[in-house]
Amino acid sequence: MPTVVGLKQVSANLWEIPQPLGMFAGDLLQRGKSYYRAFQIVAEHDEPGLSYPTYFLLAHAIEVVLKSYLVATGTPKKALGREPFKHDVGVIFSECEQRGLAVSDQLMKPLALGLAHINESFDLRYPTAYILSIAGPSHCIPAVDSLIEAVSAVVDQCALKAFVKHQGQIAHLKGCKVRWSDD
Repeated sequence: MPTVVGLKQVSANLWEIPQPLGMFAGDLLQRGKSYYRAFQIVAEHDEPGLSYPTYFLLAHAIEVVLKSYLVATGTPKKALGREPFKHDVGVIFSECEQRGLAVSDQLMKPLALGLAHINESFDLRYPTAYILSIAGPSHCIPAVDSLIEAVSAVVDQCALKAFVKHQGQIAHLKGCKVRWSDD
């Protein structure tokens, strides 16, 4: 049996293994895309009172997409929930740029910094008397599409490599259930 770091048998047919970072990066990217799609759906309705939840979805989508890039470039899971990466989209975007992320739409950086400013006191989540002032959804979509395209180029490749390696590591466990030990 090949040696796999962190693989442990829990019962006769159940094994645990830490989730490979590349696969986690792929999962994060998919989740970020889901939040982005939810933003688009809610934004289409253009109903009064939905602007804060709409932009919260956008900010969270961008945060998760950017964090997928961080993970694909080596950031461990635990670091994502700590400073400086917690929820500051501006800081996260800057770190991604330092690691080589290049987004073709020049409005993405100002959008990330603007969302970081709006959300620094959790103004998108909780009533704080903040008056929301941000570009309309139709102006945000091209920038975020460009971000997702740039991030996907790195994350998809990383996720595929991790998946192939993982499948080779657990091939000898056919018929057994394998779950992540770090979830």
